[in-house]
Amino acid sequence: MVESVTLFYDENCRDCLRARDTMTGLMAERHIPFSAKEVTANVDNRDHLILSSGQIGAPVVLVNKREVVGLDRHRLTRLLGVDVGQEHPAHW
Repeated sequence: MVESVTLFYDENCRDCLRARDTMTGLMAERHIPFSAKEVTANVDNRDHLILSSGQIGAPVVLVNKREVVGLDRHRLTRLLGVDVGQEHPAHW
């Protein structure tokens, strides 16, 4: 069961923004708590990203604190239990 999903994104990354918008809708439909945290301008969010995932760049998704780096569709689908869409996030 998915308890929470967090997307760390860069406001200058088109793929990140598409993922944010798509995931917002998908998680709302499934009543899964979702938060999107911008890491470029927000130092606290960037620190949270680094501490929770060890990554320094976005996009990163945490599903129940399990990281998915780079919007890996297969891993996201497995962790979320729902198909997140096309293979490449540019299609989201």
